[in-house]
Order: sequence, then C-alpha cells, then structure tokens
Amino acid sequence: DGGVRMHLQRGRRAERTHTALHRFGHSLGLARTEGKQHQVAGFENRADTLRDAMRRHLVDVVVKESGVIDARLLNQRFDARAVRDLLLGKTPGDFDVATSARPESVISILEPAGFTVVGELGQNFGVVVVHRDSQTVEIATFRGEAYGGDAHKPEQVWYCDDLEADLSRRDFTVNAMALDQSGNVYDYHGGRQDLQQKILRTVGDAPARYQEDALRMYRACRFVGQLGFDYVQRQGAGPAFGQPQTPYYLPQSYSFPVSRSAGLSLERVRTELDKLLLGKWAGKGLMLMMATGLAAGRCRVREQGTYREIDVLPELEHLAGLPQNQRFHCYDVWEHTLAAVDNSPRQLAIRWALLLHDVAKGLPGIRRLNKEGQPSDHGHEAESAVMAEVILSRLRYPAPFVQRVVWLVSRHMRFAPMLVTGERTLLRWLRSEAAGGNFKDSHEMTAAFEQLVAVFLADMGATHAGKNTELMEEGRALGTAVLELARSKMPVHTKDLAISGHDVLVLLEDKSKIRDAMRYLLQRVQSTNLPNERSALEEAVRGWQKRR
Repeated sequence: DGGVRMHLQRGRRAERTHTALHRFGHSLGLARTEGKQHQVAGFENRADTLRDAMRRHLVDVVVKESGVIDARLLNQRFDARAVRDLLLGKTPGDFDVATSARPESVISILEPAGFTVVGELGQNFGVVVVHRDSQTVEIATFRGEAYGGDAHKPEQVWYCDDLEADLSRRDFTVNAMALDQSGNVYDYHGGRQDLQQKILRTVGDAPARYQEDALRMYRACRFVGQLGFDYVQRQGAGPAFGQPQTPYYLPQSYSFPVSRSAGLSLERVRTELDKLLLGKWAGKGLMLMMATGLAAGRCRVREQGTYREIDVLPELEHLAGLPQNQRFHCYDVWEHTLAAVDNSPRQLAIRWALLLHDVAKGLPGIRRLNKEGQPSDHGHEAESAVMAEVILSRLRYPAPFVQRVVWLVSRHMRFAPMLVTGERTLLRWLRSEAAGGNFKDSHEMTAAFEQLVAVFLADMGATHAGKNTELMEEGRALGTAVLELARSKMPVHTKDLAISGHDVLVLLEDKSKIRDAMRYLLQRVQSTNLPNERSALEEAVRGWQKRR
C-alpha cells in the first residue's frame, strides 16, 4: 500500500492514462470466450472512438490506478452494457466497472487517488459511485442474488469472487458479458452469438427469470424496441401473432407471467414504457408487449402508506387484429399504430400521441360500416382523446404533458380535409386554436403544431398513402404551410404582436382603454386582415381611437 500511494503521488497520471488508453484501445481486436481468444470484427477500427469515450468518463484512470493495486482491486472488468454497445459498433454512453474487491476496499483505494465517493448510492447492492472532474463511474462488486416475494428487488445479496457467477445473474445474454482492460471479452452465455444473430433471450430459463424480477418482462420489450432484435425463449412458445407479411408479424408468440407485474412500481414501469417508445424499433417492442399479454398487465402506486394496483395499457388490447377499410389501410388498427409510431420523430409526446391516436377505433358507438360495407370509425379522434387523458393521468404523467398529448390526439384528423379545402379553411382552424386558450403564446402554439404535423405525416405514412410519393409530398407541403402561418400570421397573445402595450399607450388619449385596444389589434391580426407589422398596427390604433 505504501508503494502504491507513493506511486499515485508522483504526478504521472497523464503518462499512465496515455499508456492505458493506448493499450486498451489497440487491444480490442482480441476477445476471449471460455478461455479462447477470437477476433472481434470491427473492434480494431473503433479504437479512437473508444479512447474518446473513455477520456470523457475517466474509466482509464480508474482501471489503471486500480490495476496498480492488483492485490486490493482484483479482476476489474467493464460491465455488460458498454460491452454490448462496443460489439454493436456503438460508442457506449458510460463505462461501468465490475470487480471482486469489496466496496470498502474500492473506497479506501480511490479516495486517496482524488476520487469523490458520491454519497451512499448503491452501497446495499455493492455499487460504489465515484466522481472526479465532472465525470462519474460506477464500480460494482461481483455478487450473487436470491429472490423472494418482491416483484423486483432481490431478497438476499452476497458478494462473490467469481465473474461467471456475477454475470449469470444478469437478465439477457447480450447484457451478460464483461471486458477487461486488455480487451478480452468474457462471455459465458452466448451473448456475442446472440448479438450477431440479433436475438434477445434470457440468461437461463425465461419464466424463472421473470418470476425473479418482473421488470425484466418490460425490459425485454424495451430492448427489442431499442436494438431491433427478435425475442426468443425456449419455454412457453405459442401460436403466431399478427398479420403475415408485415414487419411486425411474429411467427411465434410467448407467454409471460404477467400477473407478476402487479408488484412493480408505476415509476419503474413507466420508465420502461418511455424508453421503449423512444426506441428506433419501438413497433417491434410494442408488438412483443401485446403478444405476451403484458399490455394488459398491472402495476402499483403507493397512496397514503398503502399500495393500490392500477392498469398499464389494457385499452390497447382490442386493437390487435381489428380490421380497417382496405381502400385506405394496409394494416389492421394495431399494426397501423405500430407503423405510425416507427414513422415518427423520437419525441415522447409524439410517440405517445401516435400510440393512442386510434385507441377508440372499433369500440361500440364508434365502429360502423359504411355504405360499401367497409369498417368506419368516424369521430374516433374525439373519443381517443378522452381515453388518452384517462390513460396518461392514470399513469401519472405531468398535467402539461397529458394536455399536449390529448390535444395532438384530438386534432390528428384535421389535416386530411384541408388537402382539398386549402388555405382558407386552414386559417379558420389556426384562428380558432389561437383564440382557444390552449397556448400561452405563438411560440408554444407553433411548437405544438410542429408536433401535430409530425403526427399527421406519420399517421398518413402508415396507410396506402405512404407508398404514394405525390400524395405524401402534398401532405408535407400542407404541414409546411400551417407552420408558416402559425409562425408569421397567427399571434396567440398580445405579447406576440409587433407593438408593445407601452407603445400603444403612448398613442391613446384615454389610457384606460389600453386592454381594449390590444385585444382589438390581436383579433384583427388573427383574422388576417391586418398584418402584424408595427406601422400597420399603429395606424390601426389611430383608426380605432378615432372611430370610438
């Protein structure tokens, strides 16, 4: 220990960091699986990216300094998430470190080296969080777990000295790998092969892993949505699910122990839902959630010291297989919903709006047959908005977020008629929205319309129109037109006018009429018969005053 501390005090961190980065970055061409070294395709081309990421997170310093004290911080490895991302050719968002050293040893070694221990975070589970130079690294001790009655937390946790045992408790094979500072990959469960085949499967028996920790069911859907992988499990395979020949068709469905999710907290479930919805392949993850029955699962909220169970998303269940008018639609309602979500920008309000935009289709009072005998759901957007408010409020999203999603759902059908009626109808609609009290200013309204245009185009693209280049271009042109009108011609509040209240006050003989004058100007500009320009507004004030 004395020699180590002398070494740490010699001011040679820069040299040691450079050496560690060089050795680590250029050794990634080798990987070890069960004691054998193999070439990992593409690793050697990502050394620079890796070095940049490591500099950002100071992991090179942690590993090098801990490596100096070999007897005290043994068998340090980079944890699974970073390994998975590296194997996929991505730059990891962070590098966690796993070690056989106990937390107290980690702290006693790294604090004298200039690292700050961040409170007691993770201490109960053997995780030490250290911080230096605005960067944070998590260092976890190898451990084992045993589960009991809780739906998520292990009942017992113990430290172990075996990396294989530590990795065996992980959820999925692609998350059960480790990487040492020499670039060797430790993979005891076939994670690398599953990455290559784009497969997501559990470590060991799937039903047993989900019984241990019910959140893993939602994580399975989330990882499918983030990675685009196919989910497989050896047990509980069921019949095919979905429409054949579509991107979302599942040749096999699987059974999840959904009732186990009732013990999960709403906060954890909601976090997984949000991450799933923001995934690049969100539609695939949502399809798995529907096929396994997880959409109809329940979770719990704590109120006044007691837990109460609530539904997650059972309102979606009836959409699977629900037919639509084939003249316009190439999918059933559920797969149309998935395609629309995947078509859209990865913004949470937009994705939630698209998930719920057709949720009322097929319900009594909404579903009818038109004169050709085809399904019709006229007015579904209003009922879908009502249901969206109930769902998101139940899931305890913030009120402003709920209001925005509900507004998007309720307006998602407004664009289509305007492809025919043109700008005059568009102006009337914008004027009604500007005067409707939904927005505090034109900036907020424009932002909302930007989201609504995205919803409209994603929805349109998930129909036969999506294959019609000319029609989609007309839709984009309509979206551009409405945004231009919202930005330039449709003030929401008097503060959006090109003249201030103080300037109008100067023009008025009767100063008590300032509010009436400002309201008059706002209404004139909103009606589009007065340009929002200072000179025109001044002239209008003078004329208004003269007439009064």
